[in-house]
This record gives sequence, C-alpha cells and structure tokens, in this order.
Amino acid sequence: MKELYSFFSINREDYSRVKEDVWKENWKGLRFFSFIALIAFGVMAIVSMLSPSIGKNLILYIVYGIISLLIWGASHVKTNDIRVKEVLVYTFFAILLSYGIVMGTVVSPQDLTVSYIVLIIAVPLIFNARAYVMNVLILFSIIVYIIIAYFTQNDLIFTYNLLDVIPYGILSMFVTSAIMRSKLQRLLYQNEVESLAEIEKVSQERISNYETFITDMVRYSSSEENPDKVLTQLVQYIGEKLHSDRAYIFEENSHGTFDNTYEWCKEGVSKEIDNLQNVPYEGIIEIWYEQYKKFNNIVIHDIEEYRKHNEAIYDLLKPQGVNTLVAGPIVIKGKMVGFYGVDNPPKELLNDIADLIGMMEFVVSFLIRLRDNAKNLEYSSLHDQLTNCKNRKALDWVYSMKHNTNKSLGVVMCDLNGLKEINDNQGHDAGDRFILRAADTLKSVFGDEQVYRIGGDEFIAVLTDIAKKDFEEKHNLACIRLGTTASIGVVYKDKMDTDFDSVLKIADAEMYKQKNDYYISTGKNRRK
Repeated sequence: MKELYSFFSINREDYSRVKEDVWKENWKGLRFFSFIALIAFGVMAIVSMLSPSIGKNLILYIVYGIISLLIWGASHVKTNDIRVKEVLVYTFFAILLSYGIVMGTVVSPQDLTVSYIVLIIAVPLIFNARAYVMNVLILFSIIVYIIIAYFTQNDLIFTYNLLDVIPYGILSMFVTSAIMRSKLQRLLYQNEVESLAEIEKVSQERISNYETFITDMVRYSSSEENPDKVLTQLVQYIGEKLHSDRAYIFEENSHGTFDNTYEWCKEGVSKEIDNLQNVPYEGIIEIWYEQYKKFNNIVIHDIEEYRKHNEAIYDLLKPQGVNTLVAGPIVIKGKMVGFYGVDNPPKELLNDIADLIGMMEFVVSFLIRLRDNAKNLEYSSLHDQLTNCKNRKALDWVYSMKHNTNKSLGVVMCDLNGLKEINDNQGHDAGDRFILRAADTLKSVFGDEQVYRIGGDEFIAVLTDIAKKDFEEKHNLACIRLGTTASIGVVYKDKMDTDFDSVLKIADAEMYKQKNDYYISTGKNRRK
C-alpha cells in the first residue's frame, strides 16, 4: 500500500524545486493544444453546418470553439504567476474532459464513450502537474461521467461503457503518475546540470576576480620602494575595490593597546584615524581576537544585531557610521599583531569580501614585516648600537645644508675624559657603561633625536631653531650633570652663514681647550 501511495504521490520538496519549469512547459502546451482544439472545433462546426446528421451538435462545437479561442488568446499573455497558469490549464483540462463526457452521455448515449476515453488518456500526455491533483481531477471526471451516463444511457450501454471507462480511467491515473515522475526526474536532472554549470561559471568568475584582486595587490606591493607608502596605497585600493566607505589597518603598539595606523575614506566619509589611537585590548580587541582564532575573520551583517554580542564594540563602531564590516587578523611569526578591514561594504558582497580578506592577510602581513624590517634597517644604519644615539651618517642633513639656514643653530661638542684609563683598569664593559651614562645624560638634556655619537668617546648635539637663552641653559645643565667626565665646546649661530664643517671646527677647538685645561688641572697624562 505504501509503495502504491509513493507511486501516485510526488515529493513536495522535489516538486517545488521544478514547479516553475513544469508550468512553463504546461503553458507552452496550453498554447499549442488550445490552438489544435480551436481548429478541431471549428472544422467540426463547419462540417456540422454541411451535414444534417451532425448538425444538431453545431451549438456545442461553436461553444467549445469560442472557449478554446479565449484560452488560446489568454495563453499568449506573458505572466510569471503560476496561479494564473494553473487556473487556465486546469480549465482547459476540464473543458476537454467535459466535452468527452457530454459527447459520450447527453449527445450520444447509445454510443460507446469513444471521445471521453480518448481524452482521458490524452490529457495526461498533454499536461502534467502534481500527480495527486491530476488524479483527483481524472477521478472526479469519471464520477461525473458515471452519474450522467446512469441517467442518459440504457442499462446495456451503461454497463459496456463502465467496463471501458473505469479501466481506462485507472490506466490514465497510472499514466499521469508515471509521466509526472519521469518529467520530475528529467527536470531535476536538468536543473542540477544547469545549477552545476552556473555554480562552475560563478566559481570561475569568482576565482578570476580573486586572482585579479590578489595580482593587483602584489603589483601594488612592488610598485614602490617605500613599504610605508605601499601600505597607504594598498589600503586605498582595498577600500575602493571592495566598494566600502572606509579601509584601515590597526596595529598593536608598545603599550599593549592598538593604533589605527593606516586609513582610507571614501569622499564624504569622516576620517577616524586620529580618534582611534590607543584602543584598549581588554573588552574590545580581545573579543575579536578570540573570534579570529575560530573563524579567521569578523563579519558584521548588521551593527544593530551585533550589539547583542558586544556592547563595547557597538559603542565604538556606531558613532563612526558603521553598519556592516569585514575584518581579518594580521599574523606575523604565528602571533596576531593587529587587524585590517573595511567598513560598510555592500551586504550582498560580504561573503565574497570575507574570502578576500582571508587571502589578503598574507600580502598585508608581508608588507608590514617589510616595512618594519626597512625601519629597523634604517634605524640601524642611522643609530649607534651601544647608546642608541644617532651616528655620524645621520648628520648628513646638516652637512648637506638641508635644514632652514635662516634659522638658528646650536652645536655642542662633547669628548669624554678618562675613557682609556677606565678601559685599561676596569675593563671594556666598565668603559661601555661609562659611555652609556654620558649618552643618557646628553639625551636627557638635549633630547633623543638631537644627540649623535661620532666617535668612540665623542658626541655632538645639534639643535635648530632654538633661542640663544634656551641653548645656553641646556649647555649649562649639561656641564653641571657631566661635571669633569667630559669636555664640552659650543657654538651658537643666529643663522647659518657658513658651512657646517666651519662650525664644527670652532666647537672642536673650544672642546680641546677645555680638555687640555682638565688634564693640566688634574695632573693626569693626556691619553685618548
């Protein structure tokens, strides 16, 4: 019984997947067969007018001809409404069966029900819907036929017709179920093939877009020698290509908080980089970091919905006008050191952008490492390894007169006293500590960026655009703090009317005079 039921029924879910295609075919069938019916009824009407034997059926043919004409005309209406299609197809279905019933009962009760039997077999071949619907209609038409035939046919004809109608009706129901099942499988297979082809096409397009995107990113990353400038351009490229309001990079700083280090904003969108410095890790970034470990990205489809998950992040993002967001981590040597992302990309692109964010991580991380390495290399080339003071090479700007020569310049030359004696008697480690103390003293007075180590025990401080009074105060403070551990020579000029070498010679001469006085006053041998 269960097998019989499954044969006559069609899985609702499967049918819903192909329902639109089924009714497209039924609509085309309606257009064709209603035209055939129109021609057939028209021909029979003409013949009935010429033949006295069938002339009595003229009105019947004209009525069915007009109905067929109306349905044929309606079938040319363009509509995607399946309910309209169902009504017209079922109406035509009922008209054909009613014609067979009328012809086999009221019109010719003494004849076999040839017209009805033909139509009850033909209709399932013409149209298909859900099997149980078709079978209910066929069963209903059989019952109607039997009721009308009972009152219009004699017992002998009625008995013979029942022996024809009932078996053919049951056969029609089986045919309906078999054809619909076959059609369903064909359409499902066809849709599956088309769906796979479409998926493959979309996948190929997506892969192509991804490849283009990543290729352009790599091209950007190699277009400039300065990694810092590359990152600035890259953030702009990401924001524009992903149709976002804002693109950015956040990095962890030395305090354990996070700074917005790079930002691009679409025209008309407010810049937030200055407002997003020292963003705390606790309660904000840590939430995202935990999510990065699980999903490798953050996707916010609706900021109001996201509020349920984290109020603190909502309070940070909402004032910036963020509604949607995609962000991914920056990982260097297995450690997350920041994140990057875009604000307000289109909702329909969020999943694709999430994939791209994952692919971009390597390029962004690589460029940040490249930038940091370049900065470290530059720092090493311009700073003394022992004291972290700037070195002689870092003085190129003043030797080449790249500063504003119309502004004042103060120079302090410093040479340590007794370094060789410390090295000989206490060791070079003690000598290094002596140098470090002197360097720290000079930096505390003149500033980290103004002090240069130009020799083993020689330092120079260069200050620009400083008032003479302020310069003298710093000089006096340095003399007090260094005491007799260093000899100092200074030069102050309101503006640079000579080259830097000439200035150094003046300061150097004063420094050596002070050093000479030191050795005379202490009675020590002068050993450099």
